[in-house]
Amino acid sequence: MLTLESEIDITKFLKWWGQELSFLLPQKIRAAFKDKGLLVVKAHEKNATVHYQLGSQQELLDEFEYNALAQEELQNLIQNKPHYSEAQVVLRVPEHLSVIQDIVLPAAAESNLAQVIAYELDRYTPFTKEEVYFSCIKKESEKNKGQLPIRLVLVKKVTLDAMYKQCLHLGLKPAFSDSENSCEDTTYSYNLLPKELCLKADKKPLFIMIGSLLIALALFCTLLVLPLKMGTEGLDKLKKHAHNAENNALEIDDSKKAIDHLYQATQDVIDHKNSSPSMIEIVDTVSKVLGDDTWVSQFRYSNKTLRLTGQSGSASSLIGALEAMPIFHNVTFISPVTKDRRSGLERFQISTNVIKKQINAKAE
Repeated sequence: MLTLESEIDITKFLKWWGQELSFLLPQKIRAAFKDKGLLVVKAHEKNATVHYQLGSQQELLDEFEYNALAQEELQNLIQNKPHYSEAQVVLRVPEHLSVIQDIVLPAAAESNLAQVIAYELDRYTPFTKEEVYFSCIKKESEKNKGQLPIRLVLVKKVTLDAMYKQCLHLGLKPAFSDSENSCEDTTYSYNLLPKELCLKADKKPLFIMIGSLLIALALFCTLLVLPLKMGTEGLDKLKKHAHNAENNALEIDDSKKAIDHLYQATQDVIDHKNSSPSMIEIVDTVSKVLGDDTWVSQFRYSNKTLRLTGQSGSASSLIGALEAMPIFHNVTFISPVTKDRRSGLERFQISTNVIKKQINAKAE
């Protein structure tokens, strides 16, 4: 029954899930994460036994003595089989040369576990930290959450250093070391070798893979962002071009309106000019109408209206003579006709409308 206090370990599920989905990855990437196995070296006094281990399966390579001939034989064997050369080298301490001790520490010691164990090593074992190499395996506590169960694995420094040198005589440098006592439990991993003796992992492939992923990610972002940026810039240019075109259109429209207004004003002037005869024509026409017994003292022309003031032998005959002219209409006296005693002539004031002579109409 599942309770709220249950602890679910999803590590196995994630491992299984990753294995099931691994076929989706390219072959080279799958090969990079694939378990390449272990070359297990068990060093004895006169010779060493080398096994190839992959999971629960083991394959014996042979027993090799500590000399140049055995080293050459082992190296040739490893080079001829790629899965041997790709495997990690582990120096496995025999069961009788290692010590495993289960201890319990307060849970608060988990943050600096190695320092706590090194400080209190002589309390739990007959050795001091200067005499042994040690490593620890944390185990889950099912009863008391305030306690931290620890499996302590120890080996004497003299013993492990000698085995390490023997392993080097075979041309193998261990990546880590463990004890034969705990190798059956594959749930936990630890390393008895100090960091300065461990084989440094070649991080170049990892850096290449990370660099390739970063380059691919950068290219993907570039391909994603660049068209959007170019589209945005193109849209901005189109908006700017449309705005300029709109401003030009407004300027052209304003210019057209100004031209139309000027044209209309010019046309009005021309129409006004064409709607009435010129002053020369008016004076010439009046001169033809008036006889020798008529003289004009005042000649006023304004707003298409002509006013004549003067004296004539027969003022009444002037009305008919003026009306006979095509440019004069509505000829009338604007004041009574009187007789001048001195000259004996009739004084008159005549007003008439002046219009343009319709030449085309007469031609038709």
